[in-house]
Amino acid sequence: MLNLSCVQNSETKKNDIQQDLSSRRERYFKKVHFKNTFEKDSTLEKKIAFDFIKISNNEKTDSIISICNCDKNIKDNSIKIQIETGIPTQKELDTMSDSSNKRWNTILQTRFGPVNEFSGQFKFLNIELKDSLVKSINIYSKSTENEYNGADFDSLTIDRFKIKISKFDYSIASNVYGEFELRLDKSFGLFENDTILKGRFLCNNWIIRDKEKIKNWEIN
Repeated sequence: MLNLSCVQNSETKKNDIQQDLSSRRERYFKKVHFKNTFEKDSTLEKKIAFDFIKISNNEKTDSIISICNCDKNIKDNSIKIQIETGIPTQKELDTMSDSSNKRWNTILQTRFGPVNEFSGQFKFLNIELKDSLVKSINIYSKSTENEYNGADFDSLTIDRFKIKISKFDYSIASNVYGEFELRLDKSFGLFENDTILKGRFLCNNWIIRDKEKIKNWEIN
């Protein structure tokens, strides 16, 4: 006679494997069917440096406030765009209602609050452009809790994007603005499977933070 627990364990493993294969197939087809684009669009509307990023998993969408900073290099016609945003810590999200203001305004602490009272996951979306090329896109995350496998810092490279921009001449930062859609390889962190980001940006000459400064930022 077959041991019943062995049969059940075998079925459980089979289901786990099937779910894993299904998830991999879904990620593969999403990646294949999403075509990267970077184009100039003269019809874009100029907004302000403070805006919102929309976060989605195709079923649910939420918005969080963002602040844009830029650093241009006139000599080689390149620009680094840094969009600051933030979400509550996972501990806070677990007990927070969907209507709580802190779900969308976490980043404002960095403008109006003392460092020793900061609480949240602070996200820095970095888009580096040169001429008509996208050199790199990544997100640096810094939390007041050890959110990321026991660490307070995490880095994510993004290779799926659609970006529209006002011009490919970056010599005057305030004339550089646009919109983006990004697909992440893992969740952003506000809710389950939130891997789609959409937003707008307006450049300026405010100081941006590099990876090491964010990593070593003393907020916890």
